[in-house]
Amino acid sequence: MELFIRTEANETTASGHMTRCLSVAEAARKMGTVPVFIVAEEGSAVMPREKGFETIVLNRVFDDFDNEIPVMEDLISKRKIKTLLIDSYWVSKKYVSAMTTLTRTAYFDDLHEGIWDVKTLINYSVNAKKYPYEKEYKDAKLLLGCDYMPLRSEYNANLPVKIINKDVKKVLVVSGGSDEQHMLYGFTKRLKDHEGLEGITFTVITGRFNNDHDAIEGLAKEHSGCGKLPQIRAYRNLPSLKEALLDTDICISAGGTTLYELAVTGTPGICCMIADNQRDNVEGFASQGLLEYAGDVRDEGFYDELYDKLGSLIDDLSRREKMSADLRRVVDGKGAARIAAAITDNKL
Repeated sequence: MELFIRTEANETTASGHMTRCLSVAEAARKMGTVPVFIVAEEGSAVMPREKGFETIVLNRVFDDFDNEIPVMEDLISKRKIKTLLIDSYWVSKKYVSAMTTLTRTAYFDDLHEGIWDVKTLINYSVNAKKYPYEKEYKDAKLLLGCDYMPLRSEYNANLPVKIINKDVKKVLVVSGGSDEQHMLYGFTKRLKDHEGLEGITFTVITGRFNNDHDAIEGLAKEHSGCGKLPQIRAYRNLPSLKEALLDTDICISAGGTTLYELAVTGTPGICCMIADNQRDNVEGFASQGLLEYAGDVRDEGFYDELYDKLGSLIDDLSRREKMSADLRRVVDGKGAARIAAAITDNKL
């Protein structure tokens, strides 16, 4: 059996959609299913091909889905596509309905903006169950909540219980695949202005589509060897955050997939919003007391709030201990396998 996946990864869409689809694809491959990716542009083919997946490039503009319908109709017929997983914020309801008339569809619905004509709908947000999906979808299969968070397979194994140190020595700062609001650079350049952070090493990891890496490396060089300033280490596009999360005392993260990686590793942290589609994630983690929330990077006073939250968390060992224990109960790392099984009719 084949599972076809229509998604993208570029500077506009960032890499989150592709990353979670790759997690589902890897889980499906372990079940004996053959995943095949469909993308508009050659640039989006890089990530799935790196993982050894067949990738079909349509040679089209990535955000022109409605005019892609006849192309997909032809491809579905030629390849006899039985199951199609769709993951993009640029798809229209017209496009998804057209696909559903031709094949069995599944769709990642992060935003809950209207009703989608699909066979399976996925919303793994910690806040997903606040929406009336059961009333809205009478015939579709619903995969809701953190049980369906599609983390990569490295998070499936039994992870060590995180040791929460009394003294904070390491802080990890991440924003996902891109950073259009320049949050990582904005935070890092302000480090020198805040007292009490000496002796802490800040590890800043830029994503595949982050254009600020060189500037952050420049700040790291300015801080290097100066005992009066916190130290900065800058890394670009690490293949995994797992070891960095297990090693750090605190993580500062934008509100994407990384929040669920904090959860599965039990990493205390502070979340912030750098795009509107992260609202459900950050509100859900904050309202349940799972993470501190520093606000929207686009708001005035954001960095002051972020540094205030960081200082408070550094000083509050009991808060970090409780946060870690609570986070580990949210995600078990098996969500990708659950999705793959549900949309391909395989058994776990």
